[in-house]
Amino acid sequence: MNLPVLLGGVAMITFWGVWGVTSKVAVERIGMQALLWGQIATMFLFPAYFFLFKDMLPLKWDAAGIGLGIVTGVLGTLGTITLLLTLRTAPSSIVVPLSSLYPIVTVILAFIFLREELTPNRVLGIACAMTAVWLLTKE
Repeated sequence: MNLPVLLGGVAMITFWGVWGVTSKVAVERIGMQALLWGQIATMFLFPAYFFLFKDMLPLKWDAAGIGLGIVTGVLGTLGTITLLLTLRTAPSSIVVPLSSLYPIVTVILAFIFLREELTPNRVLGIACAMTAVWLLTKE
């Protein structure tokens, strides 16, 4: 694994790890408004990124791509809503590790639809991830 991938991975883990705790606290303090405020904050972050790094230009117009972008946004939002609703009634130390199993779905769908390789290491990784989440959520 190269250094940029490693640094990006550490950054994502850190952001999402802290996010899991702040989500729980926000939901407890202000209810589902946490979702609204999170979405509003995100709306301001994306344009800033595009402005700073010029990744937004030139615009690429592709109907299927735009449709998939909308579906991606809807699925992400539905996942976030489900997570926040679950955090209202369960500890973040259980809900967030459980939610972290979503890459298993990605790996399986990528194998089926994108013809990505399902290596023994990936299968072992899935098994380890499931074991880790089971251990983390066991009371």
